Amino acid sequence: MSKIIHKGNIALEDYVIQGNRISILEGVLYFGVSNPYEAIRRLKKKGFIINKSPVTMAKILTRINKTLKCEHYKNLPVSSITMHEWWLSKWQKDYLPKDKKEF
Repeated sequence: MSKIIHKGNIALEDYVIQGNRISILEGVLYFGVSNPYEAIRRLKKKGFIINKSPVTMAKILTRINKTLKCEHYKNLPVSSITMHEWWLSKWQKDYLPKDKKEF
């Protein structure tokens, strides 16, 4: 029996490699990945330098609402809730992107 590979993890890694920022909330909503931390850890293990910064939940929800509809409770203080986002800060030396775009 062959091992099933969840393609959401691979899609999340490609999304970050293309230069996008990702949060836990986006990883779950966009790609259906239950543990986005694992995808970030795998990128670090491959030799990529990943940075992390704190952002408000309001900023992340604004970014999500450009492509999906994501609502929150009206009494939830999204501007004071701090979450983290990750992004690729340095390429691996021998990595070449699949498409020839400049990043």
